[in-house]
Amino acid sequence: MFATATSPALAAGSRANKQLRQSDRTPRRQAVRAPPPRAAAAVGAPQGGDAGDAVPLSRRQLLAIGTAILAGGAVSTGTAGGLAAPLPAQALELAPLGPVQAVGEKLEGLSAEQVKDILARNLREGQYFVTGDLTPEIFDDDCVFRDPTNETRGLSRYMKALGILFDASYSAVQLKDIRVTGPRTIEADWLLGGYLKLPWHPRVEAFQGHTVYRLNDRGLIELQDQTWSIDSFTALAESFTPTPGVKSDIKERLRSA
Repeated sequence: MFATATSPALAAGSRANKQLRQSDRTPRRQAVRAPPPRAAAAVGAPQGGDAGDAVPLSRRQLLAIGTAILAGGAVSTGTAGGLAAPLPAQALELAPLGPVQAVGEKLEGLSAEQVKDILARNLREGQYFVTGDLTPEIFDDDCVFRDPTNETRGLSRYMKALGILFDASYSAVQLKDIRVTGPRTIEADWLLGGYLKLPWHPRVEAFQGHTVYRLNDRGLIELQDQTWSIDSFTALAESFTPTPGVKSDIKERLRSA
């Protein structure tokens, strides 16, 4: 089903796969790792077929396919320090998030400590990773939001994606620590888990994450870069695993700590 979806981006992906198969005639710098059989089947690739035909999709891409409204990115297979290390993401939009738009009057000239305090409130109280309830005034409108499976440019686009990713009624973020680590750098450690907004109620077990925020010369966040304790294939499997219904146990556990 997913393999028959059509879009200019998927057409581009098909051309890239063709080029990849042609490049098999020459030595490669790095082997391409195919997804496990279960994951390949999930994205519509024939089991036992050419690994070049299997295109791993991010959790956001899966939501795009499932709901026809979300875009996705590239997949990382590496790890660093126990967390999944992001590769440079390639835009693979399966549905539009719209153009980048201006959001809010910007709070320019804040110190890193002031931005850190606002981010702490956004994570603890706003739970913005699952709700989208962040303070747009501290983010540059062209901010890049990167994680191990996806890269999105534009604050307005990222906020739309967050609004349709997690079910905030049953999901939560637990901020473990947030600190200023340089004149323009803030780092945070957190736990996140819950359920995705899909009809089969995918359950995302709580996982660890680390975020690096980088400020520009106006004191606005220009990069939000995440690494996770789970790899992209685990996220893929969770996204396709149905549950009989949602429970509040993950949210209660994360919010009570």
